[in-house]
Amino acid sequence: MAAHPPNLTWDEFLALPYELRNVALIDGEVVMNPPTAQHELIVQNLILAFRQWTARAPGRDEVSTQQPVKITDRRGYQPDVPWYRPEACAPGAPAGFVGPPSLVVEVLSPSTRAFDQLRKRADYQAAGIAELWFIDPDPNAPCVRVCRRPALGARFDEHELGPDDELASPLLPGFGVAVRALYRR
Repeated sequence: MAAHPPNLTWDEFLALPYELRNVALIDGEVVMNPPTAQHELIVQNLILAFRQWTARAPGRDEVSTQQPVKITDRRGYQPDVPWYRPEACAPGAPAGFVGPPSLVVEVLSPSTRAFDQLRKRADYQAAGIAELWFIDPDPNAPCVRVCRRPALGARFDEHELGPDDELASPLLPGFGVAVRALYRR
């Protein structure tokens, strides 16, 4: 992959080739962290659960895997799975969405775990994300840390779900998937 100039702005980052969608813009620098097979398995299982949920009723709108989220003019991330409320879905807009997603899912990586749980958590909170899920990819210790705002504008509250718990959200009425199911091949 070719090196990219330092100190990119958000607009310059978005102008990069589409193939660079598993990257982030961190303080103007393009950072790449390729996903593992386990990471991809979890993302695929979660997308399947979302697709089944959206197919059951109209107005549940969009989940994506290719939508970058702007934090500042020099920082943004490519979350593993962002979900957008119906009012944020804008088919005529260049990206198809307006504003930040309501829910962001990040599958943790050993090399970025601390960064994700500290910096990304703070950045997503500052960007107005209502809910954030961190999924630990270790199949021997399945768990999900849920960061959820108890009220509009409040800071995240956190709780952890284990393998026997169901992952659900007040943002997603009728959605639920067993944590253990995210790890099934």
